[in-house]
Amino acid sequence: MSATATKRTGLRSLLAGQLAPRVSARPPIGMSTMLERAAEVHGRIPIYLDRPFQFDPRQRSELDYVELATLVEQMSAALHEAGVKPWDRVAIAKSSNYDMVALACATARIGAIPALLSPGLDGEILSVLLERLQAPFLYTDQATVERAELTPERLEKLSKRIIGPVEGGIPIEDLWGGPTPPPAPRQGDEPMLITHTSSTTGISKLVENSVAGVSFSTWVESTAPFGHSRRELAASCISFVHVRAAITSMASWSRGTALLAIGEPTDENVLRLFPRYRPTAVEAHPNVFVSWEKLVEHPDRPFANIRVFFSTFDAAHPRTIRRLLAASERTLPLWVQAYGQTEVQVMSVRAYTRGSAERLVRRGTRSRSLGWPVPGVRIRIADPETQRKMPIGQPGMIQAKTPARSLSFVGTPAKYWERRHGPWFDTGDWGRKTRWGDVEILDRVADRIDGVESCLWIEDVLLDRIPDAEEIVVVPDRDGRPVPVVCMRDGTRLDFETWSIASEGLGNLGEPFEVSEAELRRTATAKARRYLLTEMIEAARSGGAGEDGILRPEAVLREGA
Repeated sequence: MSATATKRTGLRSLLAGQLAPRVSARPPIGMSTMLERAAEVHGRIPIYLDRPFQFDPRQRSELDYVELATLVEQMSAALHEAGVKPWDRVAIAKSSNYDMVALACATARIGAIPALLSPGLDGEILSVLLERLQAPFLYTDQATVERAELTPERLEKLSKRIIGPVEGGIPIEDLWGGPTPPPAPRQGDEPMLITHTSSTTGISKLVENSVAGVSFSTWVESTAPFGHSRRELAASCISFVHVRAAITSMASWSRGTALLAIGEPTDENVLRLFPRYRPTAVEAHPNVFVSWEKLVEHPDRPFANIRVFFSTFDAAHPRTIRRLLAASERTLPLWVQAYGQTEVQVMSVRAYTRGSAERLVRRGTRSRSLGWPVPGVRIRIADPETQRKMPIGQPGMIQAKTPARSLSFVGTPAKYWERRHGPWFDTGDWGRKTRWGDVEILDRVADRIDGVESCLWIEDVLLDRIPDAEEIVVVPDRDGRPVPVVCMRDGTRLDFETWSIASEGLGNLGEPFEVSEAELRRTATAKARRYLLTEMIEAARSGGAGEDGILRPEAVLREGA
């Protein structure tokens, strides 16, 4: 273990970290303001990158709070030179990297509204979102444009000015070095940034997040004990276009937490960077954690120094929780599971130890518990028809009442108001509350199958029973029958005997449908796009595989739920 990692371990260091100065997120504070104040208060806290910022003239893979704040100022000057003004929308769609957060800060610093778009979106969906944004400026790069098959002519129609290393765009070098404009941050009830939902059910929604909403979630995370501090090194391995990236960055800056930002959380990057820097905390998407299971016995012990595994976006599989906790060599590692969405941000949280994770499985508990509401947030289960509160234990629509509720859906405001019920907001998830007050998620409402209590629970059980499975997703076929879509690990195949034992007692499941990782099309947050899997099953039944044997169904572009 490195000397810097050693300094971050131990109870004394842990306690000392809780008493260090911090930058408060109350009253509401914007992204760039938080960063600038953090640089003043905390100084040269290190930030490590898996790749340099695309626009950094020095191409550094290691910098600090002060250098990051300086780069943000310089980038805000470049955007100002390009003509960006307060209240302009600036679409940011580029290769995955932490510089997306820096670009958002630079945009927000001059009072404009950054709109972060995933480079992994299908070209058709990306085009639709750009049309809805009507952003006069777009920052992108050649790799993203080519992947989305956006021609220069198409780009000109979607945005007035293109900035970045792309054909027809204004090179950053031509804009660099101008005078730094004075900061003009937005106020608490005004929009701070626009992010989008995942495309699991169709075209993503563009969600307008307020300064006050993001600040509230930042305050919740930054005040939680033994999370962020100057004694920690937090590895952030999530989609940096998500609102979570803004929240966790601001919470880290608030407390002076050192960062390891990984835009591509591949096995290669994890094995290259984790043993070198020895992070004490890590956040990743649930399916990224699943993919890391095969690294737990690697001789470099990449997860040995992890004290907190932080899982957001969706409930993590029990098998994954057990394996990753077992890989930590800390005395009492924790798995902290937070439930949140782009539209309402963090809602609830719960934690697992090694012991509680094992007991969950031994008891055979049918639980997708997402914990208890965080301070300031209320959760209820409502009848989707009457909007009345459901009794304890009865399933219904999960609704949240929170200061972090989004302001609107850009381009589709009617869909936003369909989900607003006074102060309550429909999450689109189906679940229930237990007698202990915690929230259990059963399924996404759009993914429910008649006669199946919870597809998510079935997926958990199957993953536990099939150790070599990389992913299992239960979707309906065209006849409404639940079909497990199985992706095996390392080129193995699912044999009949294994499936027969694994599926015992799980009801009337259809025959398993095996796919490769290439066929398992994922969203920016690494979730399988379930409606495309249903289309894939039908394509296979009609002999729809390509010459390379990979199924590519021609699914109709549709609005997401």
